[in-house]
Amino acid sequence: MVAVEMIDRLVSSGFLISSSVQGGSAWSLAERTAYVIEQHNSATVAIMLDVPQDVGNDWINQASLVLAASEKTRDCGLQYRDNAWLLWCYYDENQDDEKLSQTVVFQLAIARFIEKDLVKPFDRQRASIIGRTA
Repeated sequence: MVAVEMIDRLVSSGFLISSSVQGGSAWSLAERTAYVIEQHNSATVAIMLDVPQDVGNDWINQASLVLAASEKTRDCGLQYRDNAWLLWCYYDENQDDEKLSQTVVFQLAIARFIEKDLVKPFDRQRASIIGRTA
């Protein structure tokens, strides 16, 4: 499969929607503003995070550590672009339909965690959330 097929698979799954706008396409993934990069054998999709623009270094450090702390999130990355935070996720062409669906759901879950649990004021007295099992 090639990236175009991956994008087609995401579109036919109903998760990714393209709409025409002046000068190109606008994307949404599960009703969130999205950006798409088509690659030779895969695709990378970003969703816009709902976090304040003025998040501090503590939030950036925690969000980065959350992504680095798990094998499953190593295909994800953060980007600050056009005054918004984006969560990118890599979609490999070898994913079957079930894995593809799981990856979309996982990206949305990580986004929600970063938005809701990391935006709280940082308490320097509490232990890190990284590596906790309970």
